[in-house]
Parts: sequence; C-alpha cells; structure tokens
Amino acid sequence: MMPTKARRLRATNEKDALARSEVDSELAQRHGKTLSDLAEAKSKIAHLELQLKISQEAQLGEKMTSNHASSSNHSSDGKGGTDSAAKGRKSTKRTGSGYVYYRLYTEIGAFESNHPLYKNDRFIGRVPTKSFAPPHNVASIKLSLCGLEDLSEPDKALLFTPLSSPAPKEDSARLSLSAPSGPGLSELDPIVLVVKSEKRTKEVSQLEKSLPERSDDIDINYVYYRIYSSEGKGDTKAKTSFDESDISLGRINLLFIAPPHTAGSLKACIAKVEGVVTPGHPLYKHVKLFEDMNGDTAMSDTDVISFQGDTYPGSDADDPVALVKPDGPDSKFTKRARLRCTYDYHSSNSAWLSITKDEVVYTDGVNVSARYYPHNKSYPAYMVINSNGEKGFVEKERIAFY
Repeated sequence: MMPTKARRLRATNEKDALARSEVDSELAQRHGKTLSDLAEAKSKIAHLELQLKISQEAQLGEKMTSNHASSSNHSSDGKGGTDSAAKGRKSTKRTGSGYVYYRLYTEIGAFESNHPLYKNDRFIGRVPTKSFAPPHNVASIKLSLCGLEDLSEPDKALLFTPLSSPAPKEDSARLSLSAPSGPGLSELDPIVLVVKSEKRTKEVSQLEKSLPERSDDIDINYVYYRIYSSEGKGDTKAKTSFDESDISLGRINLLFIAPPHTAGSLKACIAKVEGVVTPGHPLYKHVKLFEDMNGDTAMSDTDVISFQGDTYPGSDADDPVALVKPDGPDSKFTKRARLRCTYDYHSSNSAWLSITKDEVVYTDGVNVSARYYPHNKSYPAYMVINSNGEKGFVEKERIAFY
C-alpha cells in the first residue's frame, strides 16, 4: 500500500490535470466563437458596403438629372447669379490660348501691327480673343481686325489661313477662336489679313514698355536676289545687302511676301523693299523677275511658287532670283499717294494734272512751289504721275500719302 503522503500528492496532481483540461477546453471554445464572430462581422461589413454603393449610385443619378434640368433654366433672380437650381451646372469654359495671332499685308508685302507681340518684331500682332464679336466667321473677323488696327475697307480685305494657302477663305467660313489649336491660336499659325492700304484711319501711339523682345536665334527662311537696271548698267547695291564682299546680293524674309504666293507677289515685295516702282505704277509693267541668273524668259506674275520645302526660287544665296527694274526720270516716282478730291484744272494749265477723288498717284515726294496762271499765284504742290502715265502738278493739300 502507498503511503498517505504519496496518495495525497497523486490526488493533487490529478486535480491539477483536470483543471488544466477544463481551461484548455474553455479556451478552445472561446477561440472558435471568436472566429465565428469575426466571419459574421465581415459578412455584415460587406453587406453594408454593398448598400452604401447602391445608395451613392442612386444619389449620383438624381444629381445628374437635376443638373440637366437646371442647365436649361436662367437664374431665378434675373441677375445672372447662381440659385439653388444652378449650383450643379456643368462648366462650359472653352480651352484655348486666350489670344488671336495675326499678320498684316497689302499686295506688295507685310506691314507692322498696332498690337505687336514683340518689341523688335512688330509684324506679328496679338489681341485677346474676347475682342472678337460673334459670329466668328471670316467676314466678322475681318471687320474686327480692321477695327482693331484702324484699317479701312474691311469688305475688300482678304483672309488666308495658313499663309501658304493659294486662295482666301470665303466670308461665310467659320474659324474657332476658342479651340486648343487652329488658325490664329498660335504665333506659328497666325491669321493672315491682306488689305488694300496700310494707311491707318487714325494715329495710334505705340506702347513699348511691356513688350518682350524676340530671341535672335530663331531660324529665318530667306529669298535671295540681285537687282539690275534695264539700261544695262550692271548689278546695283541691294538695300538689304548683308555681305560686305557682295553688296549687290540682297535677301528678304519669306514671311514678308504677301499671299497668295506667286511670282507676282515675290516681285512686288522685292520692288517695295528696294524702292522700285510697285503695282499700279505705269512703269511697273517693265519690272521683270527671273527665276535665276541664267533665265531666258521672265516669270509670269501668275506663276505659283511654293515656299514650303527647302528648295524654291532664290532659296540659295549662290542661285538668287534676278529683278530687272526700269530706269529714267519717271522711275523715281515711287511714293504712293491717294487724291483727296476731284478737281479739273483749267485747260490752259497743262503743267497741272486734273484729278479724281481716291485715285492713286505716284510722286518723288519733292514739295515745290508751282504757279497756277488763272489765279496768277503759286501753290505748294507735288509733281505726280497717274496710272495712265499722265504727269503734272497737284496741290499739296489735295494729296494724302500712304
């Protein structure tokens, strides 16, 4: 038989083992219940998330319906503000540069803008898009540009996009001035306006202080040329000469040539730059343009020229075009003027030229004192020549230069 002390120790151990077994069983039960509770909680959360998503989609649909309805209604207070029905209105703001870029020309070449983009390049203009009244069709844009630039006769102006276009846009054609890109929305793709005269309807002071300067490192494409006298006096110094070792070689920026690009527009631009007689002058028919130095026949004014590639007439300084100009006393009458009125001078004064209002004449710009015999008085006057080649004095006050 076991001793009493041993029996007591054994009984104690058995009780401890039973207690540990009960604790382990209770812990297992609790752990199982926790896992079950966790799974149940996850299921409830998923169900709530699904209900929330359905609710949000329903609210979004209601909001879109409300916005659609409010977009067709004006503010209820009549003041253009936003009431409760318009707060969800979708923005209709257009994307764009906010400016319209353009270049100005007459048939003989480019001229400067009253709203230049650069201080050292006044040939590219820029104005805010908001300056153009709707509708934004060609006729309306021509009217706006002529108004902004103080130019007359917008109905006779032509609009080209792009500069290389062979024909002007129809007045009914629409231009989008609020698109991300397109004609007139960048300095590289400006609207091109060709007008009858660069004479402004009023003088405008130029604001210089806020204008930036264009970088000098931009690429410029040129047409190279030489100029000759019709009297066979050889080549003459070009006014655009750039090489001291070859002063008869000149060049003009391609951007100075008016559209449409033809031999005629190139010839007129060179003639303007060189101070030679220009279109409308009775001697202009004697101005000849040759495609190169070896040409046998002058180019026709209607010959189309493309300046898009790297090779075109005059693209190489070693192979320039050649302009042959007329000489003689009348060739110095290169200043254009418009007559202010109609006046028939007395037939006994053959030195005076009878004139018609708005007729274009040409003068050497020398103001003289000429005697008019019926009055037996002398008047300040210019010697002029009209498009018919008729020559005579016209009073200074009857002439407007442009």
